[in-house]
Amino acid sequence: MKTFTQISKGLGLTATIAVSLLFSGTTYANNDLSHPVPTDKDVILTFGVPSQRSLSKRINILVWNLHKGSNDTFGTDFVSLAYQKDLVISQEMYLTPLMSMVFGSFPHYFYTSATSFFFGKILTRTGVVTSSPVLPSTIDYVRTETLEPVVNSPKVTLITRYPIRFSTKQLTVVNIHGINFVDGPSYRKEMNRIYEALKNVPSPLIFAGDFNSWNDERYAILKELGQKLKLSEASFSPDYRMTFNKHPLDHFYYTNDIKIISAKVEDFYQGSDHKPLEVIVEYSPRLKFKNK
Repeated sequence: MKTFTQISKGLGLTATIAVSLLFSGTTYANNDLSHPVPTDKDVILTFGVPSQRSLSKRINILVWNLHKGSNDTFGTDFVSLAYQKDLVISQEMYLTPLMSMVFGSFPHYFYTSATSFFFGKILTRTGVVTSSPVLPSTIDYVRTETLEPVVNSPKVTLITRYPIRFSTKQLTVVNIHGINFVDGPSYRKEMNRIYEALKNVPSPLIFAGDFNSWNDERYAILKELGQKLKLSEASFSPDYRMTFNKHPLDHFYYTNDIKIISAKVEDFYQGSDHKPLEVIVEYSPRLKFKNK
């Protein structure tokens, strides 16, 4: 049998994703789960053709939980929001033909996805996806050991790294959809596992997505994680982020060599139950001078 790479070579982006759908669900870590989970080697799926070699120092970013593309205006909203973005950090990917067609609107993007589980009779990939005109230099992920109840499946955090123009540094982008419907100690355990994966990663680093930080305990754990990683949290104006129990679920964290140029959440878009976060940042390394 030909590999996915051999079959998809030379195809357009939409056709490439269609091929990926055929390969979805071919290998599972545990067939006893209510929703099959991919083996380690099948978690990551990439598609698309990059059009740039590196990110500029000013980076235009979209962070958006896609709500599985189920809302009526998802397609038009995604196209409008993702236009001219350097990074699109998305949660609740549901790689149906509809979503693949929407992604295909940006053939110059390279998509890196991490699958948490396969859903439905045709075993559709669900998870997170980070897209950019730039090819990531490295790809990694952290899969939760804790399973969410009912669906009985894990969550996946995706870690990609991108070269920065005129710099020897690379930007690490962490895309999270936090574990949900579990108690505080389980949430802390999984956040600690993410900390262990990131604690030695050099800056610059962006950590963004849907953290499911919907109560005081979860938000305190998240703030503690940010402090341990020496991250700052962006504030938004206007701020229409989705909340539960008066706590926002979506956040944008960054290292001190990242400068926030603007950060906003617009209420106009109805393509998801979450409102999109639009952030423009600039990589601004702090110069270190030796004392004479």
